[in-house]
Amino acid sequence: MLWAILTDYPFTNVRVDDYPDNTSHAEVSTAVILNLGGTGWIDLDVTGENAFSLTHDGGQTWEAHFGDPGSACCDPVVRVKGNNIHLVWLGLYHTYYMRSTDGGTTWGPVINAGNCSSTDHPWIALRRDTIVIIYANFCTSSRIYSAYSYDNGTTWNRTAVYSTGGVPMATADDSLFYAIWWRSSGSCIYLYVSRSTNGAVWSSPTNAACMTADIAPNPYPVGYQPVAWGKGNIGIIYMSGSLSDLKVSFVRSTNGGATWSSPIRITSNPSSVAEYMPALAVDPYGGLHAFWYDNRAGYGLWGLYYSYSSDGGITWSPSIRVSDTYFPFVERSGCGGVGGVDYTNDCWPGHYIDAWADSNFVYVAWSDNRIVFGGRNYWHIWFAYAPLPSTNVSEKLDFKGRGKRIYSVDGKFVGEDIENLPKGIYIVKEGNKTYKVIRR
Repeated sequence: MLWAILTDYPFTNVRVDDYPDNTSHAEVSTAVILNLGGTGWIDLDVTGENAFSLTHDGGQTWEAHFGDPGSACCDPVVRVKGNNIHLVWLGLYHTYYMRSTDGGTTWGPVINAGNCSSTDHPWIALRRDTIVIIYANFCTSSRIYSAYSYDNGTTWNRTAVYSTGGVPMATADDSLFYAIWWRSSGSCIYLYVSRSTNGAVWSSPTNAACMTADIAPNPYPVGYQPVAWGKGNIGIIYMSGSLSDLKVSFVRSTNGGATWSSPIRITSNPSSVAEYMPALAVDPYGGLHAFWYDNRAGYGLWGLYYSYSSDGGITWSPSIRVSDTYFPFVERSGCGGVGGVDYTNDCWPGHYIDAWADSNFVYVAWSDNRIVFGGRNYWHIWFAYAPLPSTNVSEKLDFKGRGKRIYSVDGKFVGEDIENLPKGIYIVKEGNKTYKVIRR
């Protein structure tokens, strides 16, 4: 199923789910690197479980979905590295993990990575052959936990990260893994960050930002997403302000989360505009890509919007619309505004949307309720991709020599000697110059 229209920025829109129009689907995760990618979501009306779909052409087309192999919903997360596809999800309160090492042709066993029957909101980060899943654990007195694997997901160990908190996420740069989670206090939902070199030993957390507590009706959106890049750089996009003036802000750290910048507003939208449930991606060149729901076009006219930063989040480009149409979102009869999001009347867009970037394109997946059937709006899964903004990167067919920082196309450091790496496409940084290199 392929729907494609060019929008403000050259984003091509594609519908991912292959379910009937009179069903709803939400809570979306995605990752695409060159041609291989995956998207996961919850089937709200069909099975109540998760579904996943794969692409082998960079998101232009999506294969038929396959169902959740480990019981029930929710919180699906998809990550891709090389020819490996990693899935993690919540199934009957277990944190399940599964991977494919051949691009989705075959799959390994379903593993209870959390080893607990009462967990919540798992999120996954990758670095070389180490995998870290950060999740909430209700089987012990410590609430934030790490499950980590040093053999690409075959075996797992677990350790406590912090004693209190919830709704965790994870990300990684060249040298560190990061765990990020909520801690509510008064009018703030504080975002706390802990770091680790190996997933097993974690630092004392630092407070990165105050997210508005107004976003926590049931079901709450996550309201934030982190990314990390290079060495010691981590940024968090989140919902700030109040329910009457929701805005997307950004904070960053350049020292591995030890200290944080002041909040940076991404747009100059007036207070009458609501910005809701953001997602953030980073490309291999360090460019940041922000997405969020936005109703600047007027009441009941929501769209997915985008902004780009080439200086680590200090300044942001003028925002443009990604979705090729507007949709009512929650502002319609029986739903109310963003503060009235609930499970009834198809008013729920999920806990989060998700974005990714490789060396060529930026990608985003989300749920919107543009489709009308029998007088009702239904939520479906959408995906968009666009060429990266100008990167000022030269391309070389081959590159000899050592002593250069070499990255994979998803931005992960892989070494300093390209002649010891497998054939493929790499990003090579030499001094203040960056090259895209084809290793033949």
